[in-house]
Amino acid sequence: MAASRAMGRVVDGVELVNFPGEGPMPYYGLPDPDGIAWLAPKITPHPWTCFDQPLRLHDEAGVRALPQSQIVCTSTLPYRDPADLQPARPAGRLWDIDTGPDLMVSEPQAVAELLERVVAAVAAVAATAAG
Repeated sequence: MAASRAMGRVVDGVELVNFPGEGPMPYYGLPDPDGIAWLAPKITPHPWTCFDQPLRLHDEAGVRALPQSQIVCTSTLPYRDPADLQPARPAGRLWDIDTGPDLMVSEPQAVAELLERVVAAVAAVAATAAG
């Protein structure tokens, strides 16, 4: 991360890093030039604070008790810590899509359908809790 920060810039008072360029395009998992052309103007730099500022949870136990859903790339499953997947897997809320790392770009319809399932599952839990 030090290299990213060294290449960062301050824009409108915000320290930004990871400016887009031609270099990272192969990492997005888009093999066709049309997909790359569509994505390129949408990539933006990130505020440095998203890497540097810790997230402080005031009720960590409460957050961990929330139902968890995960939508992941099939190719990443072998490299994920099983403990990270455990909260979602037994509840049937772990889904994988066989595509590259930016599945919301390469498989937007599949992601949208799964997000609708997540919303439905959350609504069902909320309705049950409300009685």
